[in-house]
Amino acid sequence: MTSPQPDKYIIKGGEQGRSRLAVIARVLAPTTSSLLDRFEPLRGMVAVDAGCGGGDVALELARRVGPGGRVIGLDRDEPKLALAREEASRSGIANVEFTNADMLGAWPVNDADLANLRFVLTHVANPGELLRRAHDALQPGGIVVVEDIDYGGQFCDPPSAAVDQYCEVYVRTARQHGGNPFVGRSLARLLESVGFSEVDSCLVQPYGRTGDIKQVAPLTLAAIGETVRSSGTLSGEELDQLTHELQVFMDREDTTISFPRIFQAWGRKR
Repeated sequence: MTSPQPDKYIIKGGEQGRSRLAVIARVLAPTTSSLLDRFEPLRGMVAVDAGCGGGDVALELARRVGPGGRVIGLDRDEPKLALAREEASRSGIANVEFTNADMLGAWPVNDADLANLRFVLTHVANPGELLRRAHDALQPGGIVVVEDIDYGGQFCDPPSAAVDQYCEVYVRTARQHGGNPFVGRSLARLLESVGFSEVDSCLVQPYGRTGDIKQVAPLTLAAIGETVRSSGTLSGEELDQLTHELQVFMDREDTTISFPRIFQAWGRKR
């Protein structure tokens, strides 16, 4: 078995990664929007979006904080950041900047009113360290907002060996590289452990029989394929077979698939 490689991002980046994130953003738009609604009004705020990827949440935050506010998106995938900058320019959004940064290092902001982290903690070996960086980036009274997954709750109907194997492959690959695909269930405790107060949380789980939700798993399997092969989890032939069987299941009109459970949590810096 391949030994763990801490904090190695297992999902392919660049344009392929951005295309996948765009699909996920459409699936999650209603639930993330409802989460951000909890903290309105946001006009005039300074917000930081850590692990911003292609910028979907950062751009939504920029719309909400308005011209009097600003948003800093942080990521270490420069091709995705370039695509995010292009999207901001096309959309006429001038109050957002996208910065290449190691999120486990010091963030280039220490006066934020809100720090957002969506699907970031699952990829790091020490999520508490990353949350301490978010804590440092906020001014007193600032709000942290976190969304992350719990793969223990993904489901499909009817039962599918391909879906089960896909989930097993994702979980094994994430763990081999220092991630935690179940971190969502721990968010409230983690926030309290680094000093946030007024912590609360809730759970959401998109699912469906048609549309973008049915492409998330195939796109994710494709995006981790290189890592799956290099770590020895599946051979190329086995990966191709799983990819085919998973897509066949998704293409059926009578099947239902869910996203992993998503825990949403928030707290305030004292």
